[in-house]
Amino acid sequence: MIRPPRLHPGDTVALVAPAGPLQREEFAEGLARIGKRYRLKVDEGLFAREGYLAGDDARRIDEFLRAMRDPEIKAVFCARGGYGAMRLLPDLDAAFGAGRKPVVGFSDITVVHAVAFKAGGTSLHAPTVNHLGKLPTMMAEELFALLESPAPPGPWTGLQKLSTGCATGLAIGGNLELVSRLLGTPWSWPFEDNVLFLEDIGERPYRIDRSLTQLELAGANQVAAVVVGELTRCLEPDGSGPRAEEVVAERLRRWNVPVLVGAPFGHGQINRPFPLGGRVAVDAGGGTVTFLDGAVAE
Repeated sequence: MIRPPRLHPGDTVALVAPAGPLQREEFAEGLARIGKRYRLKVDEGLFAREGYLAGDDARRIDEFLRAMRDPEIKAVFCARGGYGAMRLLPDLDAAFGAGRKPVVGFSDITVVHAVAFKAGGTSLHAPTVNHLGKLPTMMAEELFALLESPAPPGPWTGLQKLSTGCATGLAIGGNLELVSRLLGTPWSWPFEDNVLFLEDIGERPYRIDRSLTQLELAGANQVAAVVVGELTRCLEPDGSGPRAEEVVAERLRRWNVPVLVGAPFGHGQINRPFPLGGRVAVDAGGGTVTFLDGAVAE
């Protein structure tokens, strides 16, 4: 996998909104944190709104393509998730041509990461700008470190095992709903022998079941291992029925691969950044995920 060039403090970065619309108040703190480290380039249409989208499709893809093609811009930060990036396929393919630069985000930005992976490059599963402002300062520090150094992130330890074993592969995935929605498209993640990372928010347990079952039927159980992060507010409104964690345990134990849960990424108060497309080792017996590659090149 191709790793983009590293950043330096003071470099110019772009903020883009390829998915849902922004709330200025939520956005401000994350913007300030990034602005203390890098020069910001913000399109005047960033706060556009068209229903549940940050402006129409033409505005959003034009903004993203210009940011990726501008030689002054060294990284692209996605402002928020929500919904909408999937509507930009296949136009997003054009963003990952000759020029490589880190793309930062998660949730609906899983779609963008899938495009980057298909083009043979790494990207950063990390807080969006509006989420970054809600997190502990160390999340921003870890993100900046990954952007500025080829060193991999530190290992994740003390995770809960659902099944034992060890495996190594490329990190793929992101938001469970989006991973399942990409099945059958040219941008579906290649599962065989890779390590699948999954998280979600606001999905009822039966929908978690449906997505995982769909993944299994599509061959995702050929992965080398699975790492599950936070399942935020994934419950029935009245609190009845099985918990999302119970559904995940029942579904994933069938895959007969190493599985760890409780990993520190997702929509909660901890969302540690890591490179998608980089090599990762999973020791389910020891509850450890070890990243072998950084997000950027020397």
